Amino acid sequence: MINLRNHAISLYIALLFFAITPAMGAELKPWNASDALQLSDELYSAARRLNIECRTSPPNYLDQEGASGHTVFRYHVRHFMDVVRDLSRALEDGKSQAETQPIYNTSVAIIDDLKVYAVDNPRGAWPIVTNAVLKAEGILAHLGAYYAQH
Repeated sequence: MINLRNHAISLYIALLFFAITPAMGAELKPWNASDALQLSDELYSAARRLNIECRTSPPNYLDQEGASGHTVFRYHVRHFMDVVRDLSRALEDGKSQAETQPIYNTSVAIIDDLKVYAVDNPRGAWPIVTNAVLKAEGILAHLGAYYAQH
């Protein structure tokens, strides 16, 4: 169990490094609608995968109110999936960077909420769910490189 936890921590650190690196160079990427659309599609796919993993994984712990932390987490996962679907559809419909910026900002706020349960709380989620959150966050960071200039 300790070995699994150590691997999860190592994976988190590696993903965090790769997620931060594009954000540091974000100012160098000009708006590219087709790249942003492709990343938003990948993000939606990652959000759907997260939703599936969340549904199939029980809560890793029970807090004082039963499994309410996991229930709230699942609500945030569904909301995240809806928001990134809206972002993908807006980009597919030809919406501009300025028009889709609020949708992107909402998805960033939601991923922060997801990380509180799945990543920051070592007993909050099973590793497969944590990895799904980190994957979505990494894609969101790459997409953020296009929104950093606005």
